[in-house]
Amino acid sequence: MDIKQLRYFVEVARRRSFTAAAAALYVTQPALSRQIADLEDELGEVLFDRSTRRIALTEKGAMLFRRAEKILEMVQRARDEVMKTQELAGELTIAAAETPVMQLVADVVAQFTEQYPGVRVQLQSSNAVDAALSLKMGTADFGVFNLPADLNGLDFFVLPEQNRWGLMTRRDGIFAGHESVQTKELSGVELYVPRQKALQNLWAGRMEEGSLRIRGTYNLLYNASLLVRSGAHVLCIGGILPEDDDVMFLPLQPILTTEVAVAWPPLAIKSPLTQLFLKALNAAVDADADKVTRKS
Repeated sequence: MDIKQLRYFVEVARRRSFTAAAAALYVTQPALSRQIADLEDELGEVLFDRSTRRIALTEKGAMLFRRAEKILEMVQRARDEVMKTQELAGELTIAAAETPVMQLVADVVAQFTEQYPGVRVQLQSSNAVDAALSLKMGTADFGVFNLPADLNGLDFFVLPEQNRWGLMTRRDGIFAGHESVQTKELSGVELYVPRQKALQNLWAGRMEEGSLRIRGTYNLLYNASLLVRSGAHVLCIGGILPEDDDVMFLPLQPILTTEVAVAWPPLAIKSPLTQLFLKALNAAVDADADKVTRKS
C-alpha cells in the first residue's frame, strides 16, 4: 500500500465512479482499476461494491476511506510545511538590551533559524531609547527592553524571568568579603549607572534622598566592567558577564528585580517572517503562561 494507491482509492470513493475518478486523476480507467485491484489483493478485502451502476464502499472500504482521508491530509500538511520552510527567507532584526533574560529569545532564534534556514538574524545591542527609536523608524523588527522603559506606541509582552540588580566591583575593593551589598552601604559611593534615565530614577528611589552619586553612565556593560578593573563601582544586572578572580557581582539587599519586555510596532507585523517569529515567541512565553503579564 502506498500514497498513490490511497489517493486513487479516495478519489474513486468520493466520485463513486471509476470513469470520473480517472478523469480527475489524469490517468486511464484501466490503470486506475489496476491500482484499486492491487490494493484489494494486498488487503485481502473487497473495497467497492461494483454490482450497481454507481459503485459504493463496502464496510471494509468505508473503514479504509476514513483512515485514508486522514493519512492524505497529514501528508499534504507535511508537504506544505516543508515547502514553507524552504521558501521562507529574509532578515530579522532584533534590538536587544543586555540581560540574561534574553536567553529565552535566543533559544527561539536558534530554533527558528534551524526551522527556516533562509532567515538571517541581525542582533543589535541597544538601550531602551535606541531600541524604541529603531522600532519606530523601521530599522528593527523586535526589541528586548529592560523595564521600566517608555514603550508608548508599541505592542509588547513581559517575559517570565526578571533581572536582579546589584553592584559590580573589585574583589579586593571596599566591599571585599561581601556576598551582597546593602542599599545604605552605597550611600556616597561614586557609581557608574545605566544611561537609561528610568533606571537611574529607580535606583534613586531605593536610596536615601541625595545619596546616589553618579560618577558616569554606560551603554554596554562590558566596557563598564573594564572600569571596574580600575577600581570603579558599577550598578548593573547580574548574570550578564561572568565573574573572575578580579571582579565580582554583589546582589543588592533588599532584593531589587525588574521586568524584561519584548516589543514591536503594531503595524509592522505584516510579513510572513515577522508573523511566524512573533508566533514562535508567543509559544515560548505561553509555555509558562501563569508567570506572564500580557499587554498590548
